[in-house]
Amino acid sequence: MVFVWAIVLYSDVQKRAQPKIDPVVGKDQLPAFENRASLPYINAVLRETFRWQPISPLDILFCRDDTYDGYFIPKKVRCAIIMYNTRGITWNEKRYPNASRFIPERFIDVGGALTNDDPAQYTFDFVRRVCPGRYTADNFVWSAIVTMLATLDISSVKDDQGKVISFTRTFITGLVR
Repeated sequence: MVFVWAIVLYSDVQKRAQPKIDPVVGKDQLPAFENRASLPYINAVLRETFRWQPISPLDILFCRDDTYDGYFIPKKVRCAIIMYNTRGITWNEKRYPNASRFIPERFIDVGGALTNDDPAQYTFDFVRRVCPGRYTADNFVWSAIVTMLATLDISSVKDDQGKVISFTRTFITGLVR
């Protein structure tokens, strides 16, 4: 859903992504996982989707020694629950200028390759016990994104006169969207 919303709002991303698929995949078949390494811009779109609106804007760390602002929190303190602001990380203007905008190019270097910055490192948790479905989710979302880009033209809905129907873009805040 976040990807579709982003493409409706930032149609220029779709226009840049679609022409990159056919030369790699061809016009007679759908993209496959074997094509993934040859589609860095699509991987950048995936990374930006995870960064732009993380599925879990707040997350919880359990059971590890940590120091925060000079305070030592031992992992043996079982009742300690530490929450971190994933959205605060993904919208950090120092790390991601214009963070509120959907800009996949931020994950592409000058040579056209993916950078080492991968938001999945912190959107799927960043402790020893990361989300067990991280790689399944990553592959599923990549497959959905590349298939939609290869087969659809996503745009805003229009009324009978051809005028774009505006909508209010909102997300419910909380632990999970």
